Amino acid sequence: MSDPPKMKFLPLVACFASLVVGHGVAYAQDQDRDGLHLALGAVGVYRPEYKGAKDYEVAPLPFVGFRYGRGDVYVSLEGRALRANLLPSGWLEAGPILTFERGRDGDIKNLAVRRLGEIDDAVNAGVFARKRLALAGGELKIGGEVLTDTGKVHEGVLAEFGLDYDRPLNDRWSAGASLSTTWADRKYMQTYFGVSGAGALASGLSPYAADKGIENVEAGATLRYRITDRWSALANASYRRLVDSAADSPIVAREGSADQGQLALALFYSF
Repeated sequence: MSDPPKMKFLPLVACFASLVVGHGVAYAQDQDRDGLHLALGAVGVYRPEYKGAKDYEVAPLPFVGFRYGRGDVYVSLEGRALRANLLPSGWLEAGPILTFERGRDGDIKNLAVRRLGEIDDAVNAGVFARKRLALAGGELKIGGEVLTDTGKVHEGVLAEFGLDYDRPLNDRWSAGASLSTTWADRKYMQTYFGVSGAGALASGLSPYAADKGIENVEAGATLRYRITDRWSALANASYRRLVDSAADSPIVAREGSADQGQLALALFYSF
């Protein structure tokens, strides 16, 4: 079944955090925390067509980010994640989170995987916690989130734990690095990496029952240049390695690749 237009649009608008972790509202961190801060721009992405794909696509996408805060309490759209910190203490951030997850389109290049059918884009909901620490002239963020499907796409549960470090290099340049891993249950893994009996007949792939476990480990690096007080340019490169049951799937092992790279270049205006 084809994705409804709205579901197609939301991940495009909110794609950026999966590419540039922690930089979706970096413009707001340089200003007063109180009030509303917005960022609008465009990003060009070179990415796999779907989870486990060896074929890549170039996608020009819009970028929208915002942060509204009162002291340490805030609501923000950080790329694919809409989150709200409900703790006013400042020593820890925690609250509800919504994320958008890209599915698998019906016009992908790989014929065998295409015959398995489309996967709709998903909206996941859950909770997050994050701690910020000053370190070596920059900021280290240690955090995690637990999410579940709000619809009927994968109907599973996933959990992500990550480290992000951002540091200004001078008054115009800043750099960041990230490291994360994702665990997912059997329903989630089967949706994206499993092959049913009917799918095996249609695609020619062997039937495969994906199991719960670590789905991936990922590392990324980001470089940001402040052109003016309002305009910024940003480049990001990330590498994701699919592991365990995800890597053993014929979708990945036979038709795709466990090595998933991604490049992004962005230009945005903050106000």
